[in-house]
Amino acid sequence: KKKKKVLCVDTISSGINAEYGYVFSSVEGSEICHELGGRELLASCSAKLPDTLQKPLPSLETNVKKPILASACPGWICYAEKTQGSAILDHISRVRSPQSIMGALVKTTVAEQAHVQFSQVYHVTIMPCYDKKLEASRADFVSEGVPETDLVLSTAEAFDLWGSPSEPCETDPVSFDSVLSDRGFPFKTPHGGGSGGFAEQILHHVAHILHHTAPLNLTFNQLRNKDLLEATVNIAGTEFKVAKAYGFRNIQNIIQKMKHGRCRYDYVELMACPGGCLNGGGQIKLGDGVELEKLGEIYEEMGSGVVVGQVEGVIGQQGTLLTGYKAVEKTASALSTQW
Repeated sequence: KKKKKVLCVDTISSGINAEYGYVFSSVEGSEICHELGGRELLASCSAKLPDTLQKPLPSLETNVKKPILASACPGWICYAEKTQGSAILDHISRVRSPQSIMGALVKTTVAEQAHVQFSQVYHVTIMPCYDKKLEASRADFVSEGVPETDLVLSTAEAFDLWGSPSEPCETDPVSFDSVLSDRGFPFKTPHGGGSGGFAEQILHHVAHILHHTAPLNLTFNQLRNKDLLEATVNIAGTEFKVAKAYGFRNIQNIIQKMKHGRCRYDYVELMACPGGCLNGGGQIKLGDGVELEKLGEIYEEMGSGVVVGQVEGVIGQQGTLLTGYKAVEKTASALSTQW
């Protein structure tokens, strides 16, 4: 049978197109990732929560150790599995990346909506990073020989395929009623920077779970360089400390602190690329005079606040939205290395 084509785009728009089938935003995957991440962080910090809080709380027990390290960057995951043992791998969040979460949802929900087998759905993502192709090929994200994400295009590759923004693909704006609207997904990028806003958004979800209604007043302070930031916030009487570390120089500094027992963070948002995902290797190259900081400001202006309650719509699939990591054995030839 001819496969039904489904395109999942990391953008703020949605639509249905005669040529591509469903076209929708992977912000849904980000929101689910953030909410599961908030529950996971809450479970890891349960020992320091005040006894006055009403329990049990909706948390996610994954047995991950603190500090929890973000798992959305495949370049960082590849490095960790190849060079670090369980001392570091045991700290990586078990929550799948937004791309992987969308793959699981597309191959189930969309296939059900279209009344086809999941193998008949062709799932494409557009990402800022070539390493997302490696992530899609992981055995954990393949079911019965069928990958949950069939094809990953970088934004630069998509630009080459479809031309400049002045020549967009034609799509008819529609509501998401026919696919996922019952879960109330937004179509805006999350606040917290151009790398997914994990540190900020996860804290907002923790605040929601703990019924903390006061503004978080979350301010990230620069440390040694602009790609290394930290913030401390009090939520319902409990102090949470998080950090953002972009680029391998900062990642290695975090790892060294962990190995020496000097890392006091509860959560660290790690990204392999200096400058984060806005500076990803697969991104469209910036024009002359366009600075990365300015691009970040534009991206942030497009953002929306935290959106809660997304996990409830997929609570039955919660286990399938988790994953794990293991050290990759060294091989004699770099050509035979398995990711």
